[in-house]
Amino acid sequence: MFEKVIPLINEAHKIGIFTHITPDGDAMGSAYGLKLALESLGKECRVFLNDSPDRPAYDLMKKGPDTELQPSDCDLLVALDSADIGRLGKFGEIFSEHKNTIAIDHHITHVKYASSGTVVCEISSTCELLCTLLDEIGVELTKDIANDLYIGIATDTGSFKYSSVSGDTLRTAARLVDTGIPFSYLTNMLFDTKTFEYYDLLKTALSKLKLRCGGRVALMYLSEDDFKNADIDEAHAAGIVNIPGSIKGVKVGVYIRHRASGEYKISLRSNNSVDVSAVAAHFGGGGHVRASGYSVRNKSVQQICSELIGELEKIWQD
Repeated sequence: MFEKVIPLINEAHKIGIFTHITPDGDAMGSAYGLKLALESLGKECRVFLNDSPDRPAYDLMKKGPDTELQPSDCDLLVALDSADIGRLGKFGEIFSEHKNTIAIDHHITHVKYASSGTVVCEISSTCELLCTLLDEIGVELTKDIANDLYIGIATDTGSFKYSSVSGDTLRTAARLVDTGIPFSYLTNMLFDTKTFEYYDLLKTALSKLKLRCGGRVALMYLSEDDFKNADIDEAHAAGIVNIPGSIKGVKVGVYIRHRASGEYKISLRSNNSVDVSAVAAHFGGGGHVRASGYSVRNKSVQQICSELIGELEKIWQD
């Protein structure tokens, strides 16, 4: 599976690791897990992380020693869990200008942007994919590496409840658990432990929840002021995105977040009957069949909602 990638990794001595904007558990788990694995082989590595990482996941990561390594020092750059060059955010130009790059990803909407890579869409997470890579390289799964990879798989599968989970996913998770990681503690901190500020924001979010398309779509909008009033930042409120899609009878959950920069981030979640990656792609975004998104500028939230609902209504037209 990684025949083209492994020789590039073996030949490299200094490796920069990148992932997508607003990094989630899978992005960080694959990045830091790979960093620890490659360091065990004697490589010098650094993770270049975009802003606003999911804080609960970030705080649980085993990151290893810091280094002052810069992208210009690296003889190989690796992008993880990023479907296109734009998703690398502030590091996109640096990555695209480097002569030796690899992308490893599991998004169905992946657009080739690295000089080499491996993309497997029929898998739960980039972290599950990384487990195969480490096996093929011959890296031993230490407790710290397993910690990071487990966080990535758990978060990208909603604690193993999404349809992307396969028997191989569970077998991989079992291998990680067998290293002695505190999986129960990790699960509790990732999914069941929230701050008071989170619930204060959730109260506002629930007051704004609306049903559309005959109850098939639930839509929720939060502004920058909503976050300020609750005294919480986006990095501590990742779980909010799943609220609209959790309502009985809803086929597509929509979460619209207006950021201080003026950008609207639209996140789409669906059950097994709707491919939201196709909807996101229509608006220039992408992601997974059941979880995708896109961004919009220079439009009002009313325009965004009207255009999105118009596109979703086509799904259920006779």
